[in-house]
Amino acid sequence: MFKKFLAAGVLAAACIGGIGSVYAADFSNHKTAVVYFTLLQNREMASNDSQADKKAGNAEVLATMIAEATNGDLYSLKTVKKYPADYDETVDMAQEEQDAQARPELQEIPDMSSYDTVFISFPNWWGTYPMAVATFLDNVDLKGKNVISVCTHEGSRLGRSQSDMEDALPDSNVLDGFERRGGMIADDAETKEAVTEFLNELQF
Repeated sequence: MFKKFLAAGVLAAACIGGIGSVYAADFSNHKTAVVYFTLLQNREMASNDSQADKKAGNAEVLATMIAEATNGDLYSLKTVKKYPADYDETVDMAQEEQDAQARPELQEIPDMSSYDTVFISFPNWWGTYPMAVATFLDNVDLKGKNVISVCTHEGSRLGRSQSDMEDALPDSNVLDGFERRGGMIADDAETKEAVTEFLNELQF
């Protein structure tokens, strides 16, 4: 649950971290973007913060792996106003944003016009994607594009993010998303294998 944890082939034959695979979706025929939102890049850091030495948030880890596997371009969504360093304050702020259907201002909106396939990686906050992702969706034209959710969680899986994405993008080809428990995500062979299996099953 979010209250417990926030961050809850390419060619016919491709290789992710040494793991060989054949992709159902041939990404050599697609122009791919991988967009991600991670709290680690969007919160204040206290001097004694336990996360200060962490190099990448879970959503970024998955996004980076997918970008490498698909030869995609990687984009990070960063809010103008950072979330508090205090965990409970961030939890409350995230819920307030969702209740208000807020659209936090982003530092930059990446241009998606040249892409036909867009992965969007995010943590499950209160059952769906963070409102910063909603800001992105409101400000880009994804009509006719393949859109795939990539969700990190601590037990709630995709929540309603899949249906919310479909509602937000009625003119896009929203494919079934990928979910992985945050505590299982690491930059290692096991996570890469899960990502590989997911990509293997994609069919455009």
